[in-house]
Amino acid sequence: MSDAPLQSPTPITIEPLPGGYDRPGARRLLSESKLPAEIHRVVRAPFGHTVLSLRTLDALVEGFDLAQQAGQAIQAALMEDIARTGSLAIPEPTRDQRLFIGAFTTTVLLDQLRVDLATLGPVPKIESDLEADGLEDLLEVPVPELLPRVAKMAASYLQVQAKQKPEAADPKLEVREQWVVSTIHAFAGQLAGAVDRLTHLGRLRPFGVALAKRKVTVGELRFEGFRSRAAGDPVTDLKPIRVEDIVGNSDYVEAGLKLARDVAAFDLEAGSSPKRINPVLFGLGRPGCGKTITAHAIGNYFLDYCRARDIPARFKVIRRTDWASAYQNASANQLVKIFKEEIYGFEGVCGVYWPDIDTAFASRSSGDLRMEEKNNLGAVFGIFDGTLIPKDGKWFMICDANYMQMDEATRSRIAQNPFTVTGPTTPEDYVTMVRDIMLREVRRFIHPEDPRWLGVGEACVKFDLSGRNVESIANNILSHIQDFEYPDEYFQADLDRRREIIDACSRRVGVDEIVARIEKFAEFQVEAEDKAARDRFEREVEEMVRQLNAGRAATERAAAAAKAHIEGQGLGGEG
Repeated sequence: MSDAPLQSPTPITIEPLPGGYDRPGARRLLSESKLPAEIHRVVRAPFGHTVLSLRTLDALVEGFDLAQQAGQAIQAALMEDIARTGSLAIPEPTRDQRLFIGAFTTTVLLDQLRVDLATLGPVPKIESDLEADGLEDLLEVPVPELLPRVAKMAASYLQVQAKQKPEAADPKLEVREQWVVSTIHAFAGQLAGAVDRLTHLGRLRPFGVALAKRKVTVGELRFEGFRSRAAGDPVTDLKPIRVEDIVGNSDYVEAGLKLARDVAAFDLEAGSSPKRINPVLFGLGRPGCGKTITAHAIGNYFLDYCRARDIPARFKVIRRTDWASAYQNASANQLVKIFKEEIYGFEGVCGVYWPDIDTAFASRSSGDLRMEEKNNLGAVFGIFDGTLIPKDGKWFMICDANYMQMDEATRSRIAQNPFTVTGPTTPEDYVTMVRDIMLREVRRFIHPEDPRWLGVGEACVKFDLSGRNVESIANNILSHIQDFEYPDEYFQADLDRRREIIDACSRRVGVDEIVARIEKFAEFQVEAEDKAARDRFEREVEEMVRQLNAGRAATERAAAAAKAHIEGQGLGGEG
């Protein structure tokens, strides 16, 4: 019999039942584990438990109850797949399959606990995982035996920590009860780390890959392999941009699409790629040239391509909040965590987009380089050098910059596969962008058949407008077209009549007016750029004056010091 798990693409949905799956059973196993007694021993409230400790117990009951249901459901799904072999004599699950059931059940418990406990108190910092000795023996036992053992482990953990930590004996009740919440949360995090090593780096990794190919929802958690997220969270950070919406940048687009296809071909079972690829695509271009929408279009293409071929995939957008922190080392640590866990730790293939990557790194030659920026540089060097995560074809990254203001060491690593991103460049490009893409919803109001539309593109070329400039003009035209009041008839009309009313009320915009709007925008832009240039010149003059004054003052101080020294020497000779 094959050890391959969960070959069916059928979704697995585990909805908590009204009143729970078996909450009396969950309460009983918790009581027998002595965990509630250990909580009570630390809290020592005048009337037994506090509101917070009772809510903690409720979270434990809910977590263990959901884990019971999830364990039974995932075992049923596995047995259903085994039954598809056609044999009437269904064999017992293998050891690896039992480990898979136990690991998934435990993961559901720990993820649900961490979600609920995070609402009750501060999230503790997890610096290490629990020792993995005996973990496989724990996870391979049947679910009805597994969960009581985990509860007893939590009770022992709380008992040991209570003897070592002064917060457990603090005279203030609120300190003790918060410590209990934090300690149980830490236990869940440390055990989750140990299970994570087994599922992502150990013998259960193939099960995670197979699980990632199915839609698995447990309560409010959506699982992608063994990792979960809130079911209501968006699957991707990408904007709904398609490749056909991109105008210009054809070489950059084609390189990105090819890279996406190469990464999709990564052999998840063998853990290797048929090709040796450079996973980093770097684009340099002025603001508004289309770098961002191009990356989003490539990301959507990658996800669609993988979805059509039943390949587990994700696409991550690195945001400024992911790497900009006021705390020492926090930025670099966050970057390392994202790339190790969310990107390389994912059971499938992954794409990444890091916009404006130049803003994350100051020049190392700068005397003002903060330690935080040095740590960021170290982390990103590890990404691009392949020392943080392997450059094995399992992931790719698109990154871009407005200006090449990084030092040579940084630039040589990031710009390994560089492209200049220009955006639209010809009159025809601009016509396609304005008429056929940005204003396609109101095409019938802008006289698309007018042969003078090429003049719109020529005006854009003349004033060297960026894609962002054109989008601003198009949005103003769209607002002008739709600037009307709804008549009373609209609210009683059916859909067809409403469309007729909107068509009648909407304004028409001719080609001449569009060209006039472009010229007006360009005039405003020139004035704004002139003002910015004057302001920049004045700032530079002020800086030069400041430096000259500082230099003059330093020279005067040095001259005064030298004069005093000479006079002092003379006085000494006379003595």
